[in-house]
Amino acid sequence: MKLREIAEISTGYSFRTKIKHDPSGDTKVIQMSDVDKYEGILVNKLQTLSDFDPRNDRYFLKAGDVIMISKGYNIDAFVIPDNLGKVVTINSFLVMKPDLKSILPEYLAWFLNSKRAQYFFKEMAAGTNVPNLSIKALEALEVVLPTLDEQQRIANIDALKRREIYLHKEIAAKKEQLVDEILQQQIDKLEKN
Repeated sequence: MKLREIAEISTGYSFRTKIKHDPSGDTKVIQMSDVDKYEGILVNKLQTLSDFDPRNDRYFLKAGDVIMISKGYNIDAFVIPDNLGKVVTINSFLVMKPDLKSILPEYLAWFLNSKRAQYFFKEMAAGTNVPNLSIKALEALEVVLPTLDEQQRIANIDALKRREIYLHKEIAAKKEQLVDEILQQQIDKLEKN
């Protein structure tokens, strides 16, 4: 089934000026630096705006919407989590509002991040200096649709895989810090002698 048949696809909001963070703002903005392949959307990093009026409510994201980076070499997809409140994304993302009767958001994100889909996207962007994924290319993607129960199992396993990779990275960083501190202590001792 083509993605356009199971998800409504649009672009993020095109900001005309630099986003100015207002700590008392009520609208959060997801930018390119606010996502991580393994951690997902970095909620604590999101900037907020006051009095944001996009003139069209379609730009506001809901829990379960899927956003995907459309420019660059890391074309990753992420699910909007619960409890974010009012949130929008910049136009460097494509936004998908999946038909929840057919496809789970977490499965859709996994499918978009899968090696086969990523290969498809790279082929569609071939010949350009900086890959740019169009809505048309995304709409044409053939999506395999197992049952909702199977989709949930796949999504759960993918979440565990990403968590494990994230934890391995954290452990490696802590080990590096520990070894660096021990070596520095050894050098400090030698300087004192």
